[in-house]
Amino acid sequence: MSGIEEAQRQLLQKIHTEGVLAAYEAALSVCRDPKAPAPARATASATLFRVAGYFDRKGEGDRDKEPHEMTPEELTRAVRHAQRQLQTAPTAEDGIFD
Repeated sequence: MSGIEEAQRQLLQKIHTEGVLAAYEAALSVCRDPKAPAPARATASATLFRVAGYFDRKGEGDRDKEPHEMTPEELTRAVRHAQRQLQTAPTAEDGIFD
């Protein structure tokens, strides 16, 4: 691994740990600040809800099923969906500095 690749790896590690935690804390503090402008509070709260997955849910009955709860057809669809996501997911070679 070259020095550049190692630096990228270390930076990504910090972004995934320190950066995400800082972003979460910032959004939460904006939500809790009664003096923050309403649009900022709305944006911060929507971001937290979106990350938590609440905007993707239609109701409690629509929650994702566990594999043991699925029919064979549902399992097939879930596997195909996961395969499509893996094909389009960024890889380690898709560094942030490319």
